[in-house]
Amino acid sequence: MKRKTINNIQFYLGIVLALTGAAMMFFDLLPTGARITIGIVGLALIATSRRKLDLM
Repeated sequence: MKRKTINNIQFYLGIVLALTGAAMMFFDLLPTGARITIGIVGLALIATSRRKLDLM
């Protein structure tokens, strides 16, 4: 698989995990440690994905 494809998958998986962690925090679904861990793993995946965000 090409590196660009892997980076995109990693980025989108990070977005999903970060938003899932935020939703779990909002609805108080899991223990606090688990929610924070899911959010941090999502943010780490986003940060290490090497995807450039062309906003402008």
